[in-house]
Amino acid sequence: MECKFIKHGIALSYDQVLKPCCAWRTTPDWAKQNHYKNTDIQNWHQSAQVIEQYKILQNNQWPQHCSECESIENQTREDSMRGNGNRSYADYVDDDITLEIRPGNTCNFACQTCWPEASSRVAQYHSQAGLIDIKNINSQRLDNFDFLLPIADRIKDVILLGGEPFYDKACLKFLNWAQQHLQSRVMIFTNGSMIDMNFLQSHAGKLTIIFSLDAVGRPAEYVRPGTVWSDVWTNYRAVKSLPNVEVRVNITCSVYNYWHLTDLLDLLCEDWPSVVTFGQPREDWYKESVIPTDLKPGLIERLTQALIKINATSIESGQKHNALNAIKSTITNLNQIDFSIENHTAFCKFVHSMDRVKQLNAADYCDFLKKILTDQ
Repeated sequence: MECKFIKHGIALSYDQVLKPCCAWRTTPDWAKQNHYKNTDIQNWHQSAQVIEQYKILQNNQWPQHCSECESIENQTREDSMRGNGNRSYADYVDDDITLEIRPGNTCNFACQTCWPEASSRVAQYHSQAGLIDIKNINSQRLDNFDFLLPIADRIKDVILLGGEPFYDKACLKFLNWAQQHLQSRVMIFTNGSMIDMNFLQSHAGKLTIIFSLDAVGRPAEYVRPGTVWSDVWTNYRAVKSLPNVEVRVNITCSVYNYWHLTDLLDLLCEDWPSVVTFGQPREDWYKESVIPTDLKPGLIERLTQALIKINATSIESGQKHNALNAIKSTITNLNQIDFSIENHTAFCKFVHSMDRVKQLNAADYCDFLKKILTDQ
């Protein structure tokens, strides 16, 4: 198997550890050996650890770090990190680099499936709920990016994440640094709440903005607390109208929004963005096993309607294939994965804890979620 990230990817995570991509499962040994301050970033792809993983893939086996891509590709989906990288960076040669960087985690949202290292607000609420000791959150900020200067001329693509990149001061500082030192294509993940239109309109190179959208209207405001749906959708449409910006959408599929996927996909089908990707949280108690058996038929019927709608559209064939497979995978799991009282209990406990500290009530936003929380 080929993976462009093994040869060309550098992802700098919250803990400032280097890895080939953001989907890479970091082990303690890997973290210890690959902190960016202790590595030769110019020759990192020739290090023994990276070469070892490359050889495993070349033997058509999955490294233990690549379980997320393995799971997605086992569903016959083509939107794994590996698949996306091989398509996006097919033109890469020699020492070209794609850099994924998270300068900080300051965020104005507290999305339900996000995790404390990725969002300062999520960390705050998890701490208030007694789920974590906030002192143990290893999410470090970067204020100086000159350590990238030795590879600056090799960086062809930049993927910027936060926190919220248009809100986090460290992310904004990186964008300013990048404009001075890099000649790269730039991709920014955003929650869509606060877009710097002046930056988008004045950016000289290729620019891709990826909106994280999980639902429409009031459900969207619950799944991603902090959302004002009308503002997010207005910003989305405004960015999509810019001729110099490519717009994509990333959907995190979970028990929070399985019911709402149909509404979101209906909306996107009216003017499909260039790419729609489908992610999933890692925790089992966010997934299909949480759905009580008596609620599955209605949900399957609703998701089947989404399949019919997508099939009838004229969107690009590869995008249609990926969207259909993502929905079919959820339907298959609903049919094949047994209801887990353990996962259901864990999910309900988590929702009630988060609702309490966020001062929300799931039942006010979604009848289906209300049924999940009351069905034993």
